[in-house]
Amino acid sequence: MCKPPIESVEMNRLEMNLYKKYEPDKGYTRIIESGEMGITGLDFGILNLDVGESFFEDTGDSEVMLVVLGGQCELLVGHNGNKAHGLIGDRADVFDGEAYRASIPFRTTYEILANEEPVEVAVCKAPSFLETAAVILEPGDDFNRGEHALIVSETPADSISGEAICFYRLAPADGHVSQHIYSEIDAFEQSVSVHHNNVLALPKDYRAELAEVETRLYCLWISGS
Repeated sequence: MCKPPIESVEMNRLEMNLYKKYEPDKGYTRIIESGEMGITGLDFGILNLDVGESFFEDTGDSEVMLVVLGGQCELLVGHNGNKAHGLIGDRADVFDGEAYRASIPFRTTYEILANEEPVEVAVCKAPSFLETAAVILEPGDDFNRGEHALIVSETPADSISGEAICFYRLAPADGHVSQHIYSEIDAFEQSVSVHHNNVLALPKDYRAELAEVETRLYCLWISGS
C-alpha cells in the first residue's frame, strides 16, 4: 500500500531543507556540500573574481567541472598549466549562449585568473579516483560522460538514477516559475516557486519537474554518473 500523505508541517520542513538561496559574493562561495540537505556525493559553489584576482585549488579526492557563467578567465591546470591551459568564457551571462567548461581530475591543482574582466564560475565536484585527462570544453563540444564521475548540463536531465543539484537563474530576476518535487519512496509531493539564484538539492529517489515556463529560465544541472 502507498504511504499516507506527509503532513503539511513535515512538507514545509522538507521544502526548507531542499532549497537554498545563493547570495552573490566576492571570491568562492560554497553553497551545498556533501553531507547536507540529503546530498552525499556532490559539492557545488560559485566563484566570483574581479579583474586582477585569482583562485587556486587542489581537487583532492574529487573530480571538478568548471562552468563559466559569465565573463572570461585564464585557466591553468597542473603545474604552470602543464595539463591544460587556455582562456575560457565568452558570454556576458547565462542567457548569452552556451558555456565554456573544464573537467579536472582528482589530485590536480588548478588556477583561475581574471586578467582582463570579471568572471563568474560554477564549481561542481564529485568524489572520484578515475584516471582522466584535464579537458577544456568549448561551447558545443561533446563530453564522454561514461568516463567521468560528474554529469553537468545546462538543461534539466530527462532522468537521473541518483542525487542531483540544480542552480536556477531567471530573466527578469524578479520572476518565478512553478516546480513539482516528488518522491515515491518517501511519499513526498509538493509544488514550490523557483526564484532567481535558487539552488535545489535533490536527494536520491527525489525528482523535480518544471511547470510551463513563462519567463527566461536557466538551469545548471549537476549529478553523478
